[in-house]
Amino acid sequence: MLDLYIESDGKRLRCGYTTGSCAAAAAKAATFMLFNDEILESINIKTPKGISLNIDIDSIKKEENSVTVSVIKDGGDDIDITNGIKIYAKVENYNEDFCITGGEGIGIVTKDGLFVKKGEYAINDIPRKMIKEEVYSVKPKNKGVRVTIFSPMGKEIAVKTFNPRLGIENGISILGTTGIVKPMSEEALKDSIKIEINQKAINKKRLVLAIGNIGEKCALENGFNKDEIVIVSNFIGFSLECCSLAKVKDIVLVGHIGKISKVAYGCFNTHSRVADVRLEVIALELALLGHKKELIEDVLKEKTSEGAVKLLGDGYESLYKNIGEKINNRMTIYSYGEIKCNTIMYCGFSDYKILYNSLEDK
Repeated sequence: MLDLYIESDGKRLRCGYTTGSCAAAAAKAATFMLFNDEILESINIKTPKGISLNIDIDSIKKEENSVTVSVIKDGGDDIDITNGIKIYAKVENYNEDFCITGGEGIGIVTKDGLFVKKGEYAINDIPRKMIKEEVYSVKPKNKGVRVTIFSPMGKEIAVKTFNPRLGIENGISILGTTGIVKPMSEEALKDSIKIEINQKAINKKRLVLAIGNIGEKCALENGFNKDEIVIVSNFIGFSLECCSLAKVKDIVLVGHIGKISKVAYGCFNTHSRVADVRLEVIALELALLGHKKELIEDVLKEKTSEGAVKLLGDGYESLYKNIGEKINNRMTIYSYGEIKCNTIMYCGFSDYKILYNSLEDK
């Protein structure tokens, strides 16, 4: 167990280690035992950040010309679908100095634009480097090895990850830029968003930035294709930056009024702890339209934007149009005028109702 902690929201949370660290540890241990008459219980590796990890070995299978080792992924206190999964490395004698490949449960990249070439196993560059360095640290110089990374539960687990969206099929990815998993970290989610934007921008100059699964559902039901939709969580500003770097020329933001209305007044991270001005946006726009003070005060007394929309009822198309136009304007300013911006804003959930669609104004 990794004895490394961070503070988050006033809580002390334990860090874990990545699938990349697991693969490197398993490969190093298997290599050592292939060439030494010794059984290991744990193995030490060094992460790209220079942190040493001592990782327990879960299982060992020794054969005449190979050793297979598994380790168990420890995500610490992070909410991680791969936590507890077994990552295996089979190391066998080989006629070349070093070779690495994937096996059962490791995904195959089927689309361009990812960190790994199309047709290869989804073992990212930094984990590949970690594996090679750790293997070289214990491999005799005159011996060659072939390393196969696999995870029998990977195919089942992968359907609950971003992999299907990215065109990585039949397994998980071996990931990690630092080797360490920070609990509740935004880094992994942002990395996934950036990868998906880059991958989809290869063939699309228009992307749809959807807020959550309902946003994606709304986009699909309004004529957009799956291969142009990216779920961006709360990171609208970050996603616009990624779109600019990927040379995207046209975006459509699709989301609930409670989230995307915040963008109208310059809030580009829409998490409620970062920016909770949803009711204030509605109230201010009502005031600018000349509505009575009593109505504005009633809106501000609501607990959610959903409640405010229900309170207002029908007949407020101009309110939602004004908010939507300001969202478009803010996004255009944020992207330095390089991206054409449109907005579809809705209320409700599975039974959502569209409040404003700027594409219909064109």
